[in-house]
Amino acid sequence: MDLSKDTLARLALAWPGILARLAAGDRIAAIAKDLGLSRDSLYAYQNTAPQARAQWQAAREASADAFADMAIEEAMADHDKDHAQHVRTRIDTYKWAARVRNPRAYGDKAQLDVNVRTVDLTRIIE
Repeated sequence: MDLSKDTLARLALAWPGILARLAAGDRIAAIAKDLGLSRDSLYAYQNTAPQARAQWQAAREASADAFADMAIEEAMADHDKDHAQHVRTRIDTYKWAARVRNPRAYGDKAQLDVNVRTVDLTRIIE
């Protein structure tokens, strides 16, 4: 997708706010709609600016904390018993989003990074 010069300029100016909203847990579609753009234009912008992709990924990862906070708030709020299933669904959705956006912190399985070093002992043995 090619972005016009006007769209590129608008996105460059709005980028810090876009990242802040993304990190706060706002939906990408809602952010794009508020700017009068498509989701695709937000994704396309990442390919035009040098640091944009890394900034986007960092904001998505930060949004996992926002989703985890939302899940905790929902769980702790007083709700009617008739409303319980809806609340459970919302909590599960927030937990899922946190897990997807930052699996290292919120994933079901612990990730293990193993670095193996080999040492040549032949000189010592001889």
